[in-house]
Amino acid sequence: MKNWKLVLSVAIVLVTSMSVKASPIMVGGVTWDPDWVDGGEQDFLLKYDFTQWFSNTNVADNNVANMQTSYTNSVGINTVLGSLTGSGSGTGYFLSGVGEAYYINGSNAFCSGCELTLAFGGIELFGDNSFDVSSAWINLYVDSSPDYSHPTSNVGEVASAMDGNLWLSTSILSFALTGGTVDDGLVSAELQVTGGLAANNFLYSSLAGLALQSGNARFDASSNAKYSSGGNGQVQSDTVGVPEPTNLVLLSLAMMGLVGAFRRNKAQ
Repeated sequence: MKNWKLVLSVAIVLVTSMSVKASPIMVGGVTWDPDWVDGGEQDFLLKYDFTQWFSNTNVADNNVANMQTSYTNSVGINTVLGSLTGSGSGTGYFLSGVGEAYYINGSNAFCSGCELTLAFGGIELFGDNSFDVSSAWINLYVDSSPDYSHPTSNVGEVASAMDGNLWLSTSILSFALTGGTVDDGLVSAELQVTGGLAANNFLYSSLAGLALQSGNARFDASSNAKYSSGGNGQVQSDTVGVPEPTNLVLLSLAMMGLVGAFRRNKAQ
């Protein structure tokens, strides 16, 4: 009986310590507090700045060379607007962009000695102001050697925004204008997590990897701008702490001890 009580006490302490260590969460150098009280129903809120553009290049997921090509071959916004004929078919112009996160859960110091950048693409504009997202994606990258500078001003910075470790990859389930126009509007989207270093922190949450994204950006039509200005957005989701491997080992040992104690007491 004494052995049983001792091992049970150890197991309780270990489980309790694991729950404490689940907050804050750190993945790949990125830290956030899931108990942040100002996030509403979800416990993860990320804000970012970005530069976007339209081109004839449908950028494949996480393809740096495609992204650089699309940036170099970007099209003036007036040309894009001229393709809006009201039809529900594709214009052949795809929206892409890169940017950098600056805020997570009330803090601007969430990535000490590193940067968290993003890229998106594969979003085709239709003639009726809607978008085809069948091949659309948005990814986050963490880089321990910060080298991206917002706003994006050259093709080298496009690569810099995508040269880190893939922190979170998502597919875009929906993407639509909720205000304004293609050259100056507000967009909302629904994302599905598909991979990356932090994937398990999202996939096993109550939202099962779903996230809501919103953002706005403006193209200067008076100068037929190829690149947006003042682009900013946010991603909101729910996360869960993933126990550290050391804690899992300790818990396994404790459970083995529980089984051993149970068998010994039963034998007596």
